[in-house]
Amino acid sequence: MLQSQGNDAKCEVAQRLPVFIFITMLNGYGCGKIEGKLVEVLMKLCYIKLLFLFILFVPIQAFSADEIMFEYELDAYYSNISWTKGFHNQEIPLVENLKELDIYKQILKNSLQPDFIVFEASINPMPILGVYLKDTWYAGKDSQKIDAQLVQAVTTGFEEPYALSLFAGRVLRFAPPEGMSTRGDNKGYIGYLLSVGTQHIQRNTLITDRWMEVEWKIKGQRETAAQYLSWSFRGGAKFHQHPEISDSFMLGLRRDRIDYQKSEDTFLRDIGIEYQLDVLQSSFAPSRQTLIVDKHWPMHQGKLTFSLGFGVVWQGADRYLGDLAKGYDKWTLVLRPNLKF
Repeated sequence: MLQSQGNDAKCEVAQRLPVFIFITMLNGYGCGKIEGKLVEVLMKLCYIKLLFLFILFVPIQAFSADEIMFEYELDAYYSNISWTKGFHNQEIPLVENLKELDIYKQILKNSLQPDFIVFEASINPMPILGVYLKDTWYAGKDSQKIDAQLVQAVTTGFEEPYALSLFAGRVLRFAPPEGMSTRGDNKGYIGYLLSVGTQHIQRNTLITDRWMEVEWKIKGQRETAAQYLSWSFRGGAKFHQHPEISDSFMLGLRRDRIDYQKSEDTFLRDIGIEYQLDVLQSSFAPSRQTLIVDKHWPMHQGKLTFSLGFGVVWQGADRYLGDLAKGYDKWTLVLRPNLKF
């Protein structure tokens, strides 16, 4: 009996741990008296904190550690581990025989009624590598400017080294077409996403900045022996505690496709595209635009794919203020090599 109670206690700790970490992260923002625009930002943070405490902490009590789904994703620019759980202990619904357009239609059905939560911890290896190389490799070298531009081009990605995220929405699992098997995640998501972190990366320099991002997002991935397809559409707002980093609204999209079975027009098919527009919350003036096009070369029957991304990042003059705005680069070249297994 005592052993059973001990196991139950361990399960309860395990199932509450992701939410406890997330709530602790939010508590770090505090609601103290700070002058200027931070007052409004912190008030929003406090309201959202209370909302998520109400929505999440009560349902978590009914969770069983055996029913929580743990998954991970490894990538040079974005790696993560996640926990997925249905509000009513339900399994992820399975949908079959959908073409790409039908997938989007299916995900959008009842999209305003969340029935799953996902807690995710992510890390961005290449942006972190860029910070490390700036501190250890090309600092003080005669070719510092050239080396800095090269490193920044290869390591440019997310503007933070890591994030903790909480998703509430719908989740679908895609069944393989008849006669085929699936690989990878093969799920679609639509709903509300809250992400927080404590650091920001600017030109491969790490800056202390407690930030929060709130967004509505559609994302998914479907992979079979014949094809890999992933997509992401997002819109939301990002708030920064650092007084010299401007708050923004953003709208972004990404679509990626790889055909493992060759055809005459394979070159045009094995391409991914990513675009994001950020505008200042204060004036709606564009503050940042990112455009990246990826070309894929699948090898070994799709077991390994080499990708090379080309793109640019445009930054407006008011994205950063004060000392952070000194010597900013309006244009940044992006050169993104990657391997996918």
